[in-house]
Parts: sequence; structure tokens; C-alpha cells
Amino acid sequence: MIAETIPQLRSMRPQEKFELVAELWEDVLQHEDQIEDPPGVAAMLEERLASYRAGETTGKNWEEVRTAIQRRN
Repeated sequence: MIAETIPQLRSMRPQEKFELVAELWEDVLQHEDQIEDPPGVAAMLEERLASYRAGETTGKNWEEVRTAIQRRN
């Protein structure tokens, strides 16, 4: 794991970690043409979309997702 190579991460507060993630994500977005998707991800997403469109699965609205996230914390 990359985080294990940066010992300072362990001493960071959660808010600092969140801000670091946001900064890293912004940097990633500026170079996304250089990033390869993990093998199988595109196929998995296509399968899930096909399942949803066929009515085999349903999605969740934002309220359901937010409530689930808040319950974890």
C-alpha cells in the first residue's frame, strides 16, 4: 500500500487527510489521459448498467445514499 510508505499520514487529522485527497484528486483529473482503468472495471460497469436498464436491479436516490453514508459515521 502506498500509504505505508508515507509515515506522516498516520499523524494527520482526518480533515487534513480529506484535504490531501481532494488535492490529489484535482491533480489526477489534470492527468487522467495518462491513467489506465483497472482491468475489468469497464466490463463490470457495462454489466451493471445493462442489469439496471433491464429492470433487474434498481438504483438509490441521493437521500438513501446520504443516509447510508451518515450511518457509517
